[in-house]
Amino acid sequence: MSQPEPGPGTGVATGETAVAVVGAPVHRAPGRPRSVHANQAIIDAIVDLLVSGGYREVTIEAVAARAGVAKTTIYRRWPSKAEMVVEAISACKKDCLQAESCAGETVACSLVGMLSMLSCSRTSRVLTGLAVEMAHNEELAVAVREGLLKPNREVVIALLRRGVATGELRPDADLDVVADLLVGPMFFRILVSGAEVTPELAAETVDLVLRGISAR
Repeated sequence: MSQPEPGPGTGVATGETAVAVVGAPVHRAPGRPRSVHANQAIIDAIVDLLVSGGYREVTIEAVAARAGVAKTTIYRRWPSKAEMVVEAISACKKDCLQAESCAGETVACSLVGMLSMLSCSRTSRVLTGLAVEMAHNEELAVAVREGLLKPNREVVIALLRRGVATGELRPDADLDVVADLLVGPMFFRILVSGAEVTPELAAETVDLVLRGISAR
């Protein structure tokens, strides 16, 4: 089964979470409150299946069996397989180790912490599998772009705008291009070269890019 069929109490998107890395839309179902334990078991099962076999191995049957829950429990939480996967990836990224805290609340410090999330090898493997599948699966591509990539990009742009407002960055800098330059090296390694993505790479990338648009 490639995507869940509508079930009783199908979830409805209510918003997005945004921390160091923005999360995907969270779908809430009417009725009894969610079981936190069941939800975490489902998320873990989805991520495990993505890592071990890729997107196509994520079926409702496989997730339910691995998580130890009924299929209806999954149907009630997400209206589609693609959205279910996006939320699971967001949860996986929040579990990754971050770079060591840096002094101060500078834009550079915030960006390093955010980009360092991609240094988690588990996340890198999952994103690689999703990128391949996105080329052939429009539903997944839209869900990933709208639920994961777009919100993350908005956080990067917001941080850069803060840097302009505080005088850290030049006001004439094209922030869309800057955002591309910041994440480009990370995704090039994940998707093309296969080289290791590390917190050190995140710090060096941020330093090099922001040095070019520094107002000081």
